[in-house]
Amino acid sequence: MPQAVVMPEMGMYMDEGVLTAWLRPAGARVELGEPILEITTEKVTFEVPSPAAGILHRVAEAGATLKVQTLLGYILAQGESAPVESNTEISTCQECESNLPNLEASPEAPRSGGLPKASPAARRLAAQHGIDLHLVKGSGPGGRIVEADVLAHLSQEGT
Repeated sequence: MPQAVVMPEMGMYMDEGVLTAWLRPAGARVELGEPILEITTEKVTFEVPSPAAGILHRVAEAGATLKVQTLLGYILAQGESAPVESNTEISTCQECESNLPNLEASPEAPRSGGLPKASPAARRLAAQHGIDLHLVKGSGPGGRIVEADVLAHLSQEGT
């Protein structure tokens, strides 16, 4: 049975990461625990180990920004093929990703869903200084507010 490789959650505030690089080529034999890909988040870059021994089947492309638990690929047994539905899952994700530039093009548009996306460090700094994060323009992945954005907002308020 194919073993899914998904975007791991490396903390309770992580909701997406960038598949920075595949460390093994498609179709390569991998061992359990062998690093197979590299993920970059706002705070760290880390290697993801193979969840099983077998043949690597890639689904996601390097450079893609993906949500936690998004399918990245499969580890297959010899002679096994990947499930057909993997193509559907990825095409849906690519449709979501293709809409991101439109969202970023209008940062003044109101954000739905309550609190804006922000790193824990940015939230902490904003709370310490009484800054409403809705007033801060994010420069991180997908318009996420990072600590540097809050510091820039502070310096603008001070001048």
